[in-house]
Formats: sequence, C-alpha cells, structure tokens
Amino acid sequence: MGMILTGIVVSIAIAFGASYFLLNAQQQQPAWQVYSSESTRVGDPGHNLVGQNWTGDNSTAVAGGEETPS
Repeated sequence: MGMILTGIVVSIAIAFGASYFLLNAQQQQPAWQVYSSESTRVGDPGHNLVGQNWTGDNSTAVAGGEETPS
C-alpha cells in the first residue's frame, strides 16, 4: 500500500514540476512564424494557381493547354 501511495505522490510532484516548467518556459510560436525567412514568404499568390486551361480532370490530354502536337 505504501508503494502505491508513494507512486501517486511522485506522479503528482512530477506533474506539478512539468507544469511549472512549461508555463515559465519561453512562449512557443507557430512553426510558420519561427521557420520563416524573407525568401520563402508569399505575398499574394493570386486567384488562379493552376492555369487558365485547367478543367479539373485527371487526363493530361484535356488539360494540356499550351503544348502543340508535333
């Protein structure tokens, strides 16, 4: 019985210690903010990113668009 109570007390102490450490640690920031640089930022990506001849079909013959057959 003493081992069970000791285990409960130790787990509560570890939980309080971990919460104290996490609350007082440096505030976390989102990954997009931490790992960003000037060369990877996109201002306005536009409204049509797939091209004007894109139909949504998986067939490459339908969405070929600008290529001319030889």
